[in-house]
Amino acid sequence: MKFIHPMTVRMYDTDAAGILYFGNQFRFAHDAFETLMHQEGLTFQDMFERQPFMFVIVHAESDYFKSLHVGDEIQVHTWIDHIGTTSFKVAYEIFSSEQRMGMASTVHVCIDKDTRGKQEFPTHVREMLEKYRA
Repeated sequence: MKFIHPMTVRMYDTDAAGILYFGNQFRFAHDAFETLMHQEGLTFQDMFERQPFMFVIVHAESDYFKSLHVGDEIQVHTWIDHIGTTSFKVAYEIFSSEQRMGMASTVHVCIDKDTRGKQEFPTHVREMLEKYRA
């Protein structure tokens, strides 16, 4: 199942020409991921303050296909591309008017907050991720 997060390109997302600054694809991607996690009951605030684990991004990449401009309505399609024992890969596609404008992916590792070492996902996290696995 894909999670679809609607957004609007804002002035601060663009460069001087009014075209999306390429690095902001990652902000769009992370906003979608954070919203998905919040919808599933695992907020980053909860993770940072109460959970014994957290996720860190160890790899990120993106491709920019077409220009986005201030005011463009977009949808960030988000899904889990791969789940390992201690890591998972999130894939994102950015659409505007049903055209694919860009794509990105991030690899997250689950770590113990105290030791900072890798750890396996808690069962409830794995179950949540599996719901969005492509």
